Amino acid sequence: MNQLNTEREQRFIDLAAGLADDFAHRAAQHDEEESFPHENYARLRETGYSIMTIPESLGGLGANMLERIKAQERLAQGCGPTALAINMHFNVLGLLIDLWRKFKAPNVEEKLRQIASGRLICGGSGSEPDNAVINLRPRTTARRGDGGFIVNGRKIFGTQSIALDYFFFEALWEDAPHGPTIITCFVPPRETPGLAFKDDWHTMGMRATESRSSELKDAFVPDSGVVLQRPVSRSGRVTKVFAKAPFTIGAPYIGIAVAARDFTVNFMRDRARFPLPHPMSHLPAVYNKVGEMDMLIEGARAVMWKAAAEVDRDDPRSWSRKAVAARMIAIENSVKVVDLALRAVGGSSYFRRLPLERFFRDVRAGLYHPFDSDESLEFLGKSAFGIPLMEGLAADPE
Repeated sequence: MNQLNTEREQRFIDLAAGLADDFAHRAAQHDEEESFPHENYARLRETGYSIMTIPESLGGLGANMLERIKAQERLAQGCGPTALAINMHFNVLGLLIDLWRKFKAPNVEEKLRQIASGRLICGGSGSEPDNAVINLRPRTTARRGDGGFIVNGRKIFGTQSIALDYFFFEALWEDAPHGPTIITCFVPPRETPGLAFKDDWHTMGMRATESRSSELKDAFVPDSGVVLQRPVSRSGRVTKVFAKAPFTIGAPYIGIAVAARDFTVNFMRDRARFPLPHPMSHLPAVYNKVGEMDMLIEGARAVMWKAAAEVDRDDPRSWSRKAVAARMIAIENSVKVVDLALRAVGGSSYFRRLPLERFFRDVRAGLYHPFDSDESLEFLGKSAFGIPLMEGLAADPE
C-alpha cells in the first residue's frame, strides 16, 4: 500500500532503499556462509546511513525516531540481518544521545563527534546468561582500580561484534560509595585487554548479525569509558531511555514481513497451475492470504509509527507501555505474515532456492528479544495495576 511520508522521511527511506536493493543480492550468500556483511557495512558508512540518528549539530544526519524506523523497515526488505545489526548500533547511539541531551557531558559529546566524523560502529550487549533482570542488577562485576574499573563477567548476543569500534555493556559496582551502582561502559574492544568475543554464533536465522558472546576477565575500563552511573533499582520500572532500544527492534521485522509479502505477490501473480484457466493469484486460498498479510502489516506499522511519533511528547511511563505493546504487535504480526506467505506459495516455499525459508528463519528471531510476548503481557498487565514488575518473580538479590 502507498504510504504518506514527509519529505524528510522520504529522504531517509530513499537512502535505505538504495542500500537495500544492493544488499539483497548478497543476503542469501551471507546466510549460507554464516558470514558477516562487511561490504554492506562499508556502504552504510560511506553513505552516512550509520550516522543517521546523530544530531546534525554533532555531525550526523539528525533523523528522529519515526524517520529512523521507517528507514530501517525499508533496509530490512533487502537484508534483515544487516538491518537488525545496524539497529543495535543505533540503539547504543540513542543512549549516548539521550545522555548528551540530558547532562551535556563533555566526554559523551566528544564520543558522538568522534563517531560521526570517523563513521565508527557501536554495539554491545545488555544480555547475560542466566540473568532475567539485567537492567536492574547485572551479574558482571566491577571494582575500582587505578584510574578506572576492573571488570569480570560474561555477556551474550553481542550483535555485529566483529565489526565494532566501540562496545557497550553494564556492570555492578557493589561497594560504590553510595551503595550498589550500575556503571554503563563504552570502550574500544580491540584496545581493551581482557575483553574477548567467542566464535559461537551458529544459529537458525539472523546468521549474518554475528551476535557473539563475550567474556571480560579483569578487563580494564578507564574512568573516561564510563558514561553513566545509576543506583540499583528494585522497582522493575521501564524508563523511556531503556524502552527505546527494544521498541525499535520491531521495524526490521516489519521489513522482513513486507519482503515476504511482496515476493509472494510477484511470485504468484502469473503462476500457472494446470488445468486452471487463470493464474494462481486468482485463487481465494492465495489472495485471501495476501489480504491478511496486508492487514497485519498495516496494523504493525500503525502502532509502531504512532509510538515513534509520540516518543518526545508523551509521559515516560505512558510511552513505555505503548512501546512494549507496539513492539509486540509488530513482531507477532510479522511472524504471521511470513507464515502466511509460505502457505500462499505452497510447497515451493520449502526449497532454499526461494527466499521464503530464509525469511521464515530470520523473522523468528524477533520472538526472543526481551521483552518476549509473555513478558510484554506481564509488564502491561502489572503496570496497569501498579504492581512492581519483579513482584513474586525473584528473591531480593541482597
